[in-house]
Amino acid sequence: MRHFLLATAAMAFVAFGLAAPAHAADNTLGFGLHYWRAVDDLRSEGFDVDRSGTSGIVSYQYAPGGLLKIEGDFEYFDKGFGGANKAAYSPQLYLVVGGSLYGALGVGVTYSKGFPHSNFSDPFYAARVGLDFILLPRVHLDVNANYRFNAWNQLKNADTGTVTLGALVRFGF
Repeated sequence: MRHFLLATAAMAFVAFGLAAPAHAADNTLGFGLHYWRAVDDLRSEGFDVDRSGTSGIVSYQYAPGGLLKIEGDFEYFDKGFGGANKAAYSPQLYLVVGGSLYGALGVGVTYSKGFPHSNFSDPFYAARVGLDFILLPRVHLDVNANYRFNAWNQLKNADTGTVTLGALVRFGF
């Protein structure tokens, strides 16, 4: 958890630093949880994988105008995610289109010193659909469904059994 707090502080520092020159754009910093379930194939191949769990997310979103946003996420997993015997970290980058109802496509990678073969996973792609609710001025609740896949051709045959859920509280500045 200490690593997650350090990463959160670093992300906040970067976000506030990047936000300074962007006078006409909206910026948000979000904190939340991602609920995931492991795919059974990994367990059957002998990996010691947690079956399900939650991960913490820090998210920075930059909206240059219109319906387009660029989002950077940093996700923290306890040991057991993807077969890692240590904590894992996953930086991700998304292109977001929409407003209250939005869609996003992104790419990411997962790092852990506890992975069996390499410290880095292969890159993964992600598709997301979400709802952005205004709670208070400059405070939003982002509730989303996520699908991660390894090749673009897997997007058209999405397996709903591997859709994960996420929620973040975003603060505008």
